[in-house]
Amino acid sequence: MVRYHYALVDDLISREEFDRRIEAKIEACGNLTDDVTAALMVVRDLDRSHVPIKGLRGRSSLFCFYAKVLACSEVKEFDRPDGNKGLVARLTVADETGQTDLVFWDEQAAAIRESFEIGEVLEVIGRHGKSLKEILPLNLRKTHVEINCGMTPKEHKQPERKDFDLLIISLQPAKSFTRRDGTSGEMISGIVGDTAGTARLLCWDAAMLTGCTPGTAVTAAGALEKEGDFGGREIVIDENTVLTPAEQRPDIPHILLGEVKPDQTVTVSGNLVQVQPPRPFTRRDGTPSWVRNVRISDGTATLPLVIWDDEASRPLLPGEKVIIYHVPARVGRTGETELSLGRGSCLLIVPDGPGEPVTIDGTIIDTPEGKVIDDGVQSFLVEGPYPHGAEIILQGVVSKKRLFVTGNRQSELSVETLRANLNELLQNLG
Repeated sequence: MVRYHYALVDDLISREEFDRRIEAKIEACGNLTDDVTAALMVVRDLDRSHVPIKGLRGRSSLFCFYAKVLACSEVKEFDRPDGNKGLVARLTVADETGQTDLVFWDEQAAAIRESFEIGEVLEVIGRHGKSLKEILPLNLRKTHVEINCGMTPKEHKQPERKDFDLLIISLQPAKSFTRRDGTSGEMISGIVGDTAGTARLLCWDAAMLTGCTPGTAVTAAGALEKEGDFGGREIVIDENTVLTPAEQRPDIPHILLGEVKPDQTVTVSGNLVQVQPPRPFTRRDGTPSWVRNVRISDGTATLPLVIWDDEASRPLLPGEKVIIYHVPARVGRTGETELSLGRGSCLLIVPDGPGEPVTIDGTIIDTPEGKVIDDGVQSFLVEGPYPHGAEIILQGVVSKKRLFVTGNRQSELSVETLRANLNELLQNLG
């Protein structure tokens, strides 16, 4: 049992040090406590003690929490892909902050009704299942902790098919998947928005989105709407959905930064007032990634924004205006409400004002600050699939030090220009 408690702090101390601290706790208590209680004391000393159920939305690998049993499901039998039978059952548990499901499989599922009673309070050590709305328990024990939650189990509503006018905000590359019947397909995820706000998009037939790019408005007839596995809305497009061009682009509501509360998924806009450089780090699975800390302000408040993964290495300038779609808010380490921008969110850099229309005939150059177009006199940051060294003509709007591209074409160098460039190169070579 102690090994599960150690998993809560395995990124902080070694197992040997953990065992040493347990022995020290037992000795300090005059040998009147057991290993489990001492382990909990060590975990608490390392600030990794019990979290409220609403804190289970975080992405830690393991959680420890107290919860009261609200309901016990029937044991359901299902067929595994290998043809064998399986069993699954759920305990709905809650505290004062929310509720979640504990999922049990096979032998544990079969014994669930004899093992637990409604109203009992459990101490749970577990990890996420297939979604953030369920926990796979690794260790359970009954406790005498009191929880007065006054809740009833939530009904698991089946998603309904509706018609939506959607703006496509972002799309991820298509991914292959295997259906239950063994056939393969391609799916696309992304972010969409409508007059009700933003939602995660799941399209189980990538061909349906052919020709659709960020900024495209579509009508999705017969799409499914449900609560997403990671919180917030989720809109599913499948073979029963019909996509057509929308008559008008929907307006997506924004929230002021001063109104943002923890545990919300919001769309906000503002100006970057502090921009720290990206920092490399290594994930628990050993893969490298990036993280970046900035601050965003809209006049009503200034909030910290944590940017993860590839977005963290994107060129950003202090003072630039941004719109951030579908970003979760949480309580940061300092107790301040912060925004956490990962793969489920989208950051757009937009002109701060009308800007100046320009046409620039120049060269694409990769610099430490980012990709720029340089015409020999001036240079501007640009975003797009422009390779280093490409000679290109870009039309767009200049805002601060960035060119927002509206059109492009290959630069056509005249014989005179080529001859002048060659003469200049020869002179530089002496």
